[in-house]
Amino acid sequence: KFNREFAPLYREFTGGSEWFGNFPTESPRHKVWRADYFGQEHVITTPETQFKTLPPEDELYVPLSMSELVRNASTPVPFQEYREPGMMNVSIKAVSVAPRIFQIDNFLSEVEVDHIIELAKRKQLKRSTTGSGLDTQVSETRTSKTTWLARQSSPIMDAIMRRAADALRIDEALMRHRNPGEYPDMPNRFPINEELQIVHYGPGEEYTTHTDHGYPDTRPNAPSRSINLCIYLNEGMVGGETAFPRWRNAETSEAIKAVPKKGKAMIFYMKNPDGNLDDLSQHAAMPIIEGEKWFANLWTWDPFRE
Repeated sequence: KFNREFAPLYREFTGGSEWFGNFPTESPRHKVWRADYFGQEHVITTPETQFKTLPPEDELYVPLSMSELVRNASTPVPFQEYREPGMMNVSIKAVSVAPRIFQIDNFLSEVEVDHIIELAKRKQLKRSTTGSGLDTQVSETRTSKTTWLARQSSPIMDAIMRRAADALRIDEALMRHRNPGEYPDMPNRFPINEELQIVHYGPGEEYTTHTDHGYPDTRPNAPSRSINLCIYLNEGMVGGETAFPRWRNAETSEAIKAVPKKGKAMIFYMKNPDGNLDDLSQHAAMPIIEGEKWFANLWTWDPFRE
């Protein structure tokens, strides 16, 4: 009843956006970067600098333990001899206001990108599915292949996840299994993010227009995907752009398209500051005409992941 009464008021107030939440809905628990105008820039500083060379294999391919994932403020950043020195500045630039889309150039180094692809190739990539949880299925709308990489897979993966947490202004402890004393107000100790999804597209493969979020159940403030920090792992293909056909602007009805560039990241939000899921975040992975595409998705949930 409340949703039915509120939906037309919300549509009128927002200039046409549909109401997908359960009224009333809380604002997101986790940070949403402001996108007040095209080109707006936020800069963060992180100690998780890029790897410029690979550590020895006997240290690189040994999964990290829980104790190795947990650091305190006095713990030095590990593997400093293989990284860029000092601190890393990360520039987060708004390329769309509605939906909120941000671009981060050179988020990963070539060494880090190549390492991710190597880890993915060591696993078996399987046909991508649509849906989530138990409700997943193979669909002709998504024809790529997929695997998943855990944060603890390697020290480079851990560094990337910590850098991502800093870019999203989220405590890295929320992006791993937590000890009992960490965030006791959360209903579980699961990470709020999914593992890093690695996707490979060959010629003709694509993912047609879709949203990454599901639709909420009847619970107030039901958990859902809210942020995607995605990373391009190669470049030079023909096609393969990420297209947002419903973005709002004053100049064109054409989709805004992100062109793959090795190491570039993109952040887009699926939940608005008012708590509603953003229908403008619909997007597509355009077909590969020539070459191949490697891509990564890091989905974060709000307020928590079940």
